[in-house]
Amino acid sequence: MTAGGVGLAAPPPTLPDFSEVAAIFKKHCLDCHAAQDPEKNLVLETFDTLMRGGDSGKPVIARHASDSLLVKSIEGRDGKKLMPPGKRAKLTPREISIVRGWIDAGASAPSQPAAVSPRDLHTPKIAPKGQPRRAIHALAHAAEPGLVAVARYGEVELVHGATGAPVRTLTGHRGHVNSAAFSRDGKLLATAAGEPGLFGEARLWDVAKGECIRTLEGHTDALYAIAISPDGRTLATGSYDQRIKLWSVASGAELRTLSGHSGAIFGLAFRPDNQVLASVSADRTLKLWDVATGRRLDTRPEALKDLHAVAFSPDGRRVFTAGVDNRIRAYAVSDSALDGTNELLESRFAHEGPILALIASPDGASLLSSAEDRTVKVWNADKLTERVLLDPQPDLAPGVTFAAGGRSIVLGRLDGTLQFYDAATGKAVINTRKP
Repeated sequence: MTAGGVGLAAPPPTLPDFSEVAAIFKKHCLDCHAAQDPEKNLVLETFDTLMRGGDSGKPVIARHASDSLLVKSIEGRDGKKLMPPGKRAKLTPREISIVRGWIDAGASAPSQPAAVSPRDLHTPKIAPKGQPRRAIHALAHAAEPGLVAVARYGEVELVHGATGAPVRTLTGHRGHVNSAAFSRDGKLLATAAGEPGLFGEARLWDVAKGECIRTLEGHTDALYAIAISPDGRTLATGSYDQRIKLWSVASGAELRTLSGHSGAIFGLAFRPDNQVLASVSADRTLKLWDVATGRRLDTRPEALKDLHAVAFSPDGRRVFTAGVDNRIRAYAVSDSALDGTNELLESRFAHEGPILALIASPDGASLLSSAEDRTVKVWNADKLTERVLLDPQPDLAPGVTFAAGGRSIVLGRLDGTLQFYDAATGKAVINTRKP
């Protein structure tokens, strides 16, 4: 009662929020229904994946808890197996009540976006006896403003694309930076990193300012592939969690998840028309996806072992793959990219060891490949004939890129060194620069 004797209305009861339901799923359900290898393709990690459903259909009918498959399974009704299965602890009456209450209240989306909370990695602190190697894991080149991005552990160094002179260092990443890609205009840099088994992390950088625009989190394992669509609107990330995610570059919002690979994603490439995404994986397949819908268009299974790299020709009519079976393959890609319309053109034994990287030149005439046998080669892209063999490398070179309009080659090695070569002759033009 107030001083004037007028009673205050009691506050309305708080409606159940999805965050409470998500906590229950985390406790009881993610052993079988996480994004990696989900039972019956039902993923309970987020609101969106829950509402998308799985092989048994949509698990939730808003405002009808008793009729929802989710509730039937956790109550063991109507012949449904009681979930979680086996000897796992079952939901308590209170937990079932929360799930029921949330559904009957309308099964609303979470009031706050889900935040990824990566687990802390606790390891012994052992001081190194010598200077640790600052290995290079990937390179990317931007014709404008003429920079090469050098990806290392926890950072990306921007260097001059003609001389290798350092420009600035982008710091703050967690884990190895395994992939990098510039936007076509060179104004944005996308980088992929993370800690294996813990989380994946992509970052978008303003190249001119050297500032991180945003960090994108959502994968449950480290990222190994990243690509920006030629129109600069869509970012694709590929992870060891076997998922590909598409993001809005402008807002950072997750657009959709592409599921279909059964192995880690190691390579991504957009077709120049922005409509098709190519991916390669440890499951030995090349897949083509419709960017607008996320629909899988084709799967090519010719590779005999893991695939590490994929690249489109600049005209989009061909896509090239390479990996652990030491071969480069060239496919003709139709306008629709639908199953049955994409032809294997060439399969060339290219190196004596697994191929680490494969890059197409800006004019589409050449391909650049590096392998675990410490060889680097330039190929005629039309017939996959060898054009130039560089001198044997002192260490593996997972970072390779063309620069100077395809006239120059830049290599980044695991020993941390960066080297420039003439693409026509294969001769070193700038001395090795150590980190």
